[in-house]
Amino acid sequence: MTQVLTVKNKLTLVALFVAVAALLVMVFGLYGNMTAQAQAEEETNPKRTMSVSGQAKVTASPDFATINLGVITEDKDAMAAQKENAASMDKVIASVKASGVKAEDMKTVNYSIQPKYDYNDRTGENRIIGYMVSNSVNVTVRDLTKTGSIIDAAAQSGVNTTSNIKFGLSNYEEFYNEALGKAVLAAKKKADTIAGALGVKLIAPISVNEGGGYSPLSNYAVYDMKAASNVQTPIQAGSLEITANVSIVYEY
Repeated sequence: MTQVLTVKNKLTLVALFVAVAALLVMVFGLYGNMTAQAQAEEETNPKRTMSVSGQAKVTASPDFATINLGVITEDKDAMAAQKENAASMDKVIASVKASGVKAEDMKTVNYSIQPKYDYNDRTGENRIIGYMVSNSVNVTVRDLTKTGSIIDAAAQSGVNTTSNIKFGLSNYEEFYNEALGKAVLAAKKKADTIAGALGVKLIAPISVNEGGGYSPLSNYAVYDMKAASNVQTPIQAGSLEITANVSIVYEY
């Protein structure tokens, strides 16, 4: 009797599995038909879209500047050139700190020791006649009104080379988001204008791409050693333009 029930149970399970499998086949077949039908309808009646772009700019005053200040020394002996350079750079760093720049706003960006050669045209021989040591620090100035005086103090302390001065924004994201919002509104206004002219109604954006940024202003400081004691080096920060661009695809 037990064996008979077991066989019956097995037959019941087999029948159940067959029924479930048939149901799954039917469901997947129905889904496949619906997908194929949707694809066919999309190919027959593709979505109507329009692509528009928007751009906006905002202007802001920079609130910090970065300057590369360098000391170059030369001597026949590499060690002597190195010691002279180190002494000069110590004075430069001290003068910059005395002008109100914090230690964390100064970092070394270049240090090199290079031989100087004398080329003999007759023999074609290069002979080392000395060494040049170069040391540069990047200084971040938080108070822009002190930019010129910091350059002067550094030059009087031993700086004999300066790289470009760059102005930037510490709260750049705030201004960029403002420009981005205006760019989106500009793109939407274009889309509304086009839709109105065509007599259609916008449904929703299908895709949105954004981009933009700003390039820090770069100026070059020209230092006049003769005028150092009478005139402060003039530095004008100017203003920065932050640009945002968007491309939007609308369905209608």
